[in-house]
Amino acid sequence: MASLKNLESGDLAERRYVAKRYVYLESEEDVQILARWFNDRGAKVEFLAAGDDLGGGCNCVIAQVDKDVENRIDAVGILDRDSLAARSHWDAFFDTADASCANRSPFGERIYVLRCWEIENYLLHPVVIESFLANEKGRSERPEADVNRELFAILCDLLPLVAGSLLLTSYGLRKLDMGRGLNQTFLVNHAQVAQQIETRLSPEAAESLDICIERIVSFGGAHHDRSTTHWLDLIRGIDGKRFVVWLIHHYQLGKTRAELLTWRQIQCDWIASNTRRSSVPG
Repeated sequence: MASLKNLESGDLAERRYVAKRYVYLESEEDVQILARWFNDRGAKVEFLAAGDDLGGGCNCVIAQVDKDVENRIDAVGILDRDSLAARSHWDAFFDTADASCANRSPFGERIYVLRCWEIENYLLHPVVIESFLANEKGRSERPEADVNRELFAILCDLLPLVAGSLLLTSYGLRKLDMGRGLNQTFLVNHAQVAQQIETRLSPEAAESLDICIERIVSFGGAHHDRSTTHWLDLIRGIDGKRFVVWLIHHYQLGKTRAELLTWRQIQCDWIASNTRRSSVPG
């Protein structure tokens, strides 16, 4: 029987000479999304989830790409934008010009960074959200302007939670719970988050909350019209998974993980069939 080393060597040799690029992502869920969108590239590109044995997330992707490149395999990695925050590249994370996402990644020339917080953000196009909601609730689709106003209102209440989580991350602390702040206003969430930061860190750190919120809002650029363009720019700096949880709760679409995954899969299919990939942010 061939040894594991020999089997691995055989696999490496096969992948080395195949005319295909291997693209490593942070999770299997990310693979499922991109594989749906780019199923016409299957002969030339293969999306793979980097193994958990290397630590998971961005560290795992970087390590796997380095390993493949060392073995002369054509491989690249794609990281969520929040990987910049996780590794304290704060200037790059808050750079609204997205320089680090345009082939100037601090992780190396073969590691690309998404323009959005994470892949889930690409499911948050207003037209796609409304198409899904109309289908789920058995009603006609509302005008895009009405949908945008509603989404901006929901997002406004979430901003203190996103900013607070970023502040905690900057100090190496655990983020705020995903379900925190549901059904609460911006002011209530702001007060509670500021209090928690003051308790866990310091009053000075709590004073930075408003600055962090302003930097997140700056992703929207010069747009102040609550248009779809404004929305797609703004959500680059928003925690996509957290916002999906808020949408599910707001529209009473279910709260279990299974229902969350089903919602994501349907959204993904809607984008694949109804929205051009180039129109999705990032």
